[in-house]
Amino acid sequence: MIQLTNLGFEYGAKAAVFNGLSLTIPAGRSVGILGANGVGKTTLIKLLSGLISPTEGEVSVLEFNPRRRETALYQDLYLVPEESQLPAISALAYIKRFSVFYPKFDHPQCTQLLAKFSVDGSKKLTALSLGQKKKFIIAFALSTGARVILMDEPTNGLDIPSKALFRDTVIAHQTEEQTLLICTHQVRDLESIIDSVVMMNEGSAHWFDLAELPNRISQVYGPVNSGTVLHSELRLGSPVSLVAGGHEQPTDIDLEMLFNTFHQNYSGLMAAVAQEQGL
Repeated sequence: MIQLTNLGFEYGAKAAVFNGLSLTIPAGRSVGILGANGVGKTTLIKLLSGLISPTEGEVSVLEFNPRRRETALYQDLYLVPEESQLPAISALAYIKRFSVFYPKFDHPQCTQLLAKFSVDGSKKLTALSLGQKKKFIIAFALSTGARVILMDEPTNGLDIPSKALFRDTVIAHQTEEQTLLICTHQVRDLESIIDSVVMMNEGSAHWFDLAELPNRISQVYGPVNSGTVLHSELRLGSPVSLVAGGHEQPTDIDLEMLFNTFHQNYSGLMAAVAQEQGL
């Protein structure tokens, strides 16, 4: 489980990125972290991985405090950054050198994934394209066996076929005990992967279970005959709305609609979810 309690963070004298932020993310989930540029998605990832420390409050990952940078946590946590600074060695040499830090590293799986991604293990990593570097790091990450894998914009630099391959690979190789947190502003890249989302805006974040959400709010195509409209927009000339309250036959919630509702009608959305939860 990942737990943030009254979290505060600021860069020097700048305005606070987080102030009193509390958030709980259950274990064993595939979570998309969505938010506009500048709301703190990458900062959150850095806090969870121990690269930076909060100015106030607490962070707990697998019952460890990341700021202590304990070996036992780092053996079970892997970060895929948006941009990787890789050494001038081959992919195979990198695996040999760094896999020893992960007791559950799966070498056969890593070999399989490199072949699946068409990454030449004999080539120096610095000679690979941006997309190939990203695919190598993703293959390595999924092979570590770490219980928490953090990914910051993993589909940046990937072409359309590679994005599809990335989604298929994550679905096929994520284990039941692994928690994946994927930061992105490319909402469509995640829809088939994630089972929950963390929506972020300035000063707030909330975790939504996508399987439970249709029992609390509904997506309605065309005119709305009942219920409180939380957000509405035109799609191909016809209205699409999110409405408070579930329907007898709930439909999937479009992530872009949810994202827009969260940002444009935060109080209404949270009131609808709280009412359905009986809070």
